[in-house]
Amino acid sequence: MASTSETRLAYIAETAYGTTPSSPTWQELRFNSESLVPNIENVQSDEIRSDRNVSDLIQVGSSAGGDINFELSYGTFDDFLESLMYSTWDSNVLVNGTTEKSFTLEKTFEMGATDQYHRFTGAICNTLSLSLATRSIVTGNFGFVAAGASSAQAEIASSTYTGVNSNPVINASSNFASLALAGVTGPEATAININITNNITSEDVLGSLDARGQTAGQFVVTGDITLYFENEELYELFLAGTASSLSFEVGGASTLKYAFDIANLKFNDVSVVAGGNNQPLLVEASFTGIYDSDISGAIEITRTPS
Repeated sequence: MASTSETRLAYIAETAYGTTPSSPTWQELRFNSESLVPNIENVQSDEIRSDRNVSDLIQVGSSAGGDINFELSYGTFDDFLESLMYSTWDSNVLVNGTTEKSFTLEKTFEMGATDQYHRFTGAICNTLSLSLATRSIVTGNFGFVAAGASSAQAEIASSTYTGVNSNPVINASSNFASLALAGVTGPEATAININITNNITSEDVLGSLDARGQTAGQFVVTGDITLYFENEELYELFLAGTASSLSFEVGGASTLKYAFDIANLKFNDVSVVAGGNNQPLLVEASFTGIYDSDISGAIEITRTPS
């Protein structure tokens, strides 16, 4: 009987969309949970029968996808960030672009004599949610869309597996630094959430259950931040419709860290509410990142290796 605690998740970058490389060298992945599943679309026949029964259930479409939930550690998800950002690392800097990158994802379930393998080809990272809160580990969620799913009872021929790194899990307490919010003096935050989506849609085609590919839509960065209410500056930025920017670092003090920079943003909503007694007054703000000509994108991620 299989145990979730013995599940292995691995991936390999594809050269051709939807095709697993031969003799693959898989990269094992650190993760907390996953929900990768096939998505088979069925249509029930509407034929009228004198015995009142359903005559058939017909497959009319096939895709796959799901989420991978994680605790952030340096170097673990750099390939997924490239897929999410439709870009590549350039001198350890990543800015959103238009270059597609797909993977084959593989789940291995330990079953004793014969293990079970579930594979997802043409997997592209569509979304990212990243959460930082006081007294917490930095956690996140990658959402994938994939071309299709398959099941097997053996490794792909000549497969090899590279083990995960041992870099420490990043927390939002001692591993958080350099918070800056343009127009706000000395901001001190209790929570930051960043959400990114590529708005990917499937390219369905007559004559095939599977889509022929995926189309990326608008690259949208949104998020929210909660600060201690120490002045009116953030509230006034919102009332005036004035643009701002957000940047912070997570990871090691000097290396093994990431800097996130949303260079141009505007606030969708800002609230300062006295919700009850015996608590600090907070300002809660949601925002949308917009194009910035200095970075030629909406968000920039900089990594600092050892």
